[in-house]
Amino acid sequence: MAPHPTRVSQPRRDRTIPAQLASLSDRLEAAEYQQRQLKNTVAALGSEIGVSVGCPCGRCNESYTLIKAGSMYCPRCGYRESL
Repeated sequence: MAPHPTRVSQPRRDRTIPAQLASLSDRLEAAEYQQRQLKNTVAALGSEIGVSVGCPCGRCNESYTLIKAGSMYCPRCGYRESL
């Protein structure tokens, strides 16, 4: 007779899923908090050096554009456009 596959009991599974969701929720909140901190820091750095943070780059979409002296450029791909 072949052995039966082991199954996770329902009560254990019922405890595991909420714990995983709570852990994911905590991680998401921490990531959102760090993102806000970084956004504030980048904006302050931009102000200090006279650069504004613009919109996401329309060419690579991997960075926000930086605006300075009448031109907008992407620090990631180098795309530049006059304003």
